[in-house]
Amino acid sequence: MRLILSLALIACAPVFAQASDVVDDHADSAPADSLTIETAPFRQEIKRQCNFVTECVENEPCTETEFTPVITGMGGGLSPDDLVVQAQMVTDAETVEMLGVTSGKSISLSGGTFAARHLITITENGATRYTVHYADGPFVISYLGTCN
Repeated sequence: MRLILSLALIACAPVFAQASDVVDDHADSAPADSLTIETAPFRQEIKRQCNFVTECVENEPCTETEFTPVITGMGGGLSPDDLVVQAQMVTDAETVEMLGVTSGKSISLSGGTFAARHLITITENGATRYTVHYADGPFVISYLGTCN
């Protein structure tokens, strides 16, 4: 799991950039490849209660729903505004491990297995889109709602 977090932090390195004139030669600290969410200078607990009211399955008409997953996790980064996030989305049916980033109050996370890839985007005002892409079919389920 530590390898996955290190890879996520390396892949999201532009998120950590403060300014183009900042130089970090790591003379006084650990090398950049050892930065993890647990060792990041800024850490923040992530907790969002979601409420999805619309469900769209593939090309069928959308219908009303009551789907209320909870997202919990931890974010870490070099500034409080842009963090790499490791989280879990818990539903009645499953728990999905997710990785992603924050920018201000917005969050984008993805995860799951090859058979079912999950993507959720939460805007600063809480408007949220969540999709699950299934390899078997293939087909997609989309949800519209909010996460606060």
